[in-house]
Amino acid sequence: MGNIISTELLKIKRYSVVKAGLVMMSLSVLMSCFYSTASTNKVWDFQYFIQQVIISNCTLFFPIIITLVAVYIISRETTDDTLKSILTVPISYKKLLIAKFWLLLFLTIVFSIFNALLSICFNAFLGFSRMNIHMMLMSAAQIIVSDILVYISVLPIIIVCAFAEGKSLLGVAVAFIYGYFATMEGSMLNWFPIKAAMILVDPKCGSEYGITYKIPPAAMSIIGVLVVSILLFQMLNRTKKNVYMKSKRKVKVKQTRRKGW
Repeated sequence: MGNIISTELLKIKRYSVVKAGLVMMSLSVLMSCFYSTASTNKVWDFQYFIQQVIISNCTLFFPIIITLVAVYIISRETTDDTLKSILTVPISYKKLLIAKFWLLLFLTIVFSIFNALLSICFNAFLGFSRMNIHMMLMSAAQIIVSDILVYISVLPIIIVCAFAEGKSLLGVAVAFIYGYFATMEGSMLNWFPIKAAMILVDPKCGSEYGITYKIPPAAMSIIGVLVVSILLFQMLNRTKKNVYMKSKRKVKVKQTRRKGW
């Protein structure tokens, strides 16, 4: 498995979608900057600016980014016709997908670090108060953890797209709607996975609307999505394997015995 993951890491430099992901991550910071100039009722500081960046990441940008990157790097094996060469090594499709999921986790961390550094640079330019080493480290940790939790939240969508060929754009659209629902507020959203990601890094994220979110339901929601993802992966992998074996038996031609002299 380690060799497969290292091979997938070497492929990153060929993926143009990774650069697109970095550009999209910068858009969430720019959007927060625009909010800061448009808002006149709220006194902005570094902590509030990072909170807005996290909200933009979780609800609008990162669900789309990580799903788009996922369907791209998974579908590349089919579009480039390299899957048949990989499976003869032999490497099972299951192991290949697991390696790609680890690669996506690595990219999630890379995107998050880039997003955090960009947020710090923009905050220094805007001149918001309360930015110090402690706050910068804590804010970077919040961004990284929230993006990892969002990745776990959209993992079922990624898994379905991995086994359903030709449904990539549909998966990205579903991820966008899935993330957009987290922009709403309400006590029931405490159980909504993407909202749960925001709650776990900032339990007071609904205080402006008079809503108090709780950490235990949010944690249970994320754990539940992770368990569902594992079960869904096992089920779809077993189904794909059975379909492959049936099709292989159908195309197998019976060899007729030639008559001798």
